[in-house]
Amino acid sequence: MPRIAVGMISHETNSFSPIATTLSSFAEERFGVLEGDELLRDFAGSKTGIGGFLEIGEAQGWEMIGTVAASATPSANVAAAAHDGLKGKLIEHLRAAGKLDGVLLHLHGAMLSENANDAEGDICRSVREVIGLDIPLLVELDLHGNITAEFCKAVDGVFVYITNPHIDPYERGLEAAECMARILKGELPRPKVYISKPPMLPATINMRTAEGPMKALIERGDEWEAGPGIVNVSVFGGFPFADFEQAGTSIIVTAIDPELGQRCANEMGRYAWSIRDQFLKSIPKVPEAVERALQLVAKGGDKPVVLADVADNPGGGGSGDTTELLRELIRRGASGAAACVWDPAAVQQAMALGIGGEGTFQIGGHAAGDLYGAPIEVQGRVVTLSDGSFTGWGPVVRGRAVQCGPTARIDVGGMKLVVVSIRQAANDQGYFRVVGIQPEREPLLVIKSRGHFRADFEPIAQTIIEVDAPGAANPNLERFEFQHVRRPIWPLDRDMEWVGQ
Repeated sequence: MPRIAVGMISHETNSFSPIATTLSSFAEERFGVLEGDELLRDFAGSKTGIGGFLEIGEAQGWEMIGTVAASATPSANVAAAAHDGLKGKLIEHLRAAGKLDGVLLHLHGAMLSENANDAEGDICRSVREVIGLDIPLLVELDLHGNITAEFCKAVDGVFVYITNPHIDPYERGLEAAECMARILKGELPRPKVYISKPPMLPATINMRTAEGPMKALIERGDEWEAGPGIVNVSVFGGFPFADFEQAGTSIIVTAIDPELGQRCANEMGRYAWSIRDQFLKSIPKVPEAVERALQLVAKGGDKPVVLADVADNPGGGGSGDTTELLRELIRRGASGAAACVWDPAAVQQAMALGIGGEGTFQIGGHAAGDLYGAPIEVQGRVVTLSDGSFTGWGPVVRGRAVQCGPTARIDVGGMKLVVVSIRQAANDQGYFRVVGIQPEREPLLVIKSRGHFRADFEPIAQTIIEVDAPGAANPNLERFEFQHVRRPIWPLDRDMEWVGQ
């Protein structure tokens, strides 16, 4: 019976985020830090990457070995103690497991720690030191990963999400585990991984996979996969807010034919460069976006208008509490708007007042000082109090339990504020429903998310307006002072030339 170890260490690192990332950042997430059999029990039957690993393992009759599972909401560079602690737990379980026949890991690809810029590469090299050179190591990654050549040397196969919004981690977990099964049965020669890194650092705002450059690149990769010798072509748009030398776009090819694998990677890299301008996207600033939204609301309609505060997306390292967009809506008297914001202190104040209580609240603007907008002083009435727990059923959350922490609905004039205690992007309608708001019936929704919210909200929306507001995940990269990315790099160096490999 093959013995397969599974694990996950996942963080999308935003070097410009005002939110620190410590070991407690991982421990405070929905499932905390799971180890051993506890990991296997928690993820069994789930529509997740690890759930996909376990499903194939059961079908194949493998003995599954749980190691460690930990993830944290995107935030600043991971503390060295957190990186070393989680990696240490993974290595400890691998050593204790004894002889293994394979390892399946669900990582992110854009984790940057204080002591390891290429955190995934560091993790996989450490795993390789334990399991040796003869055991296959296959990895599932997010398409926003910043991949390095050193990482590629440590692994035998890479399987990236092919949807953005990310609704396919489970399917990619199945794919990776099915590849492992073919290798172990001798049906597939053990592959290797090849990389191309065009000098591109695009913002994530135009990395949706239903349209645009990512769709074109994925379709080109599918053409390569249809031929012999190529196991998988993984397209990584990259994550520009992880400020390190190898951040940016990469093409990763898992292949059994070395010459073909590198040729595929190189050709795909040149193609990505040729369509780079398609990643550029202009979005309206706050006054223009609010004006457009209010005009649409005034015309009526049976679906809400959605304002997406993409720059303050907690799912990309935003604090979730910036105030410029909210301030403009209040100034304009945007009656009928429903908005989510992170502010644990305001929730505690609301709980002290109780339902029906009224008071003066200082909403938002706490995490980064005045950098992204000062707190807004408002008169509010507490309408609903909740423990913030719900089961999400949208395509991103897929039946998993969600914990927002103590949550309050505070009405300010005609606006409904959903104020949560745990910072996370509102990627499911449950973030509104948890306080009794039916989002499909609201004229205007304000959501702090970059793109994943679309999977659940686009079907109920009249239109979605992305907003250029202050925040740690703003798509205008010229707002940031990069210290470590390689230069020249597009679009920071718009006139540079590159001929490819």
